[in-house]
Amino acid sequence: MRNESFVRRPSGIPINFLSRAAYNNFMKSLLHDAYDKVRGTFSYLAAKKYTTLAGTMAFFLVMSVVPFLFWLTLLFGKLNIDYTRLFELEIFAEFKDILLYFRDAAQNATASASVVLLVTTLYSSTNLFYHMRRSGEIIYNSTRKKGSLLIRVSAVVLIFIVMILFLAGVTLFLLGNTLLSRLFPSFVAQVSVYALFGVFMFGLLVLLNIYVCPYRIGVKSVVWGSLLTLLLGGVVSFGFTVYVSFGSMEKLYGAAVFLILFLLWLYLLMICFVIGVVFNCYLLEKDKKRIIVHKKF
Repeated sequence: MRNESFVRRPSGIPINFLSRAAYNNFMKSLLHDAYDKVRGTFSYLAAKKYTTLAGTMAFFLVMSVVPFLFWLTLLFGKLNIDYTRLFELEIFAEFKDILLYFRDAAQNATASASVVLLVTTLYSSTNLFYHMRRSGEIIYNSTRKKGSLLIRVSAVVLIFIVMILFLAGVTLFLLGNTLLSRLFPSFVAQVSVYALFGVFMFGLLVLLNIYVCPYRIGVKSVVWGSLLTLLLGGVVSFGFTVYVSFGSMEKLYGAAVFLILFLLWLYLLMICFVIGVVFNCYLLEKDKKRIIVHKKF
């Protein structure tokens, strides 16, 4: 009996083996379709102004770090939780000195905190979440006008929620790190620690994605975008670490190299976050059965 070879189309329907010319045309068509999908994806992202919004968020993230750590130290400093052990993870290795500098600046500021300082730092710490929410309105094409005061108040509430979650996450991370280091070999323990860190970050991303959306949505509506952000952020952080290890950035930027790298890293992470939000928006737009209900704030 004659043996026949088969090729499957993307639809899964088998066909007899094609001639080389027909097969080449099929592959060209497949590559052309893939190119169109990639181009369409970047066009969709560009329409959502993802790089501009990521740059805005990165700027306000830098401006909010020290005020956030100031309030974290002011409210929970007596608990003596050493959250700086998070900086020992490999993804923070290149920026540990900068992060410790931010920590020290926040601690020194709490020593002589005035009413004016308390108010201004609280306002500054909310800037990131406030502009995240405004960016969410742009991404989701929300035309409903919302009061800036209500959004600012919601950002203040979110600040304290994130602080509590941060402390709870750090506590579990430290306990898990100590326990895993004693129970498992070094490599297994390190992988497990990164898994714990990933779970914490995934929960935080879910919370932020729910907040930035101007519509009433549940956890299921933001799971895939949050997971996409987590995966992209991990790949970007790993690739960035490799790039810094083999690059010679000091020759280009001199003494400011660590600050430049830190800002660039934050910008790339914000791009990953915005891509995740845009993906959630895309899934929401495709869900024709969903009834859109605006949030009250």
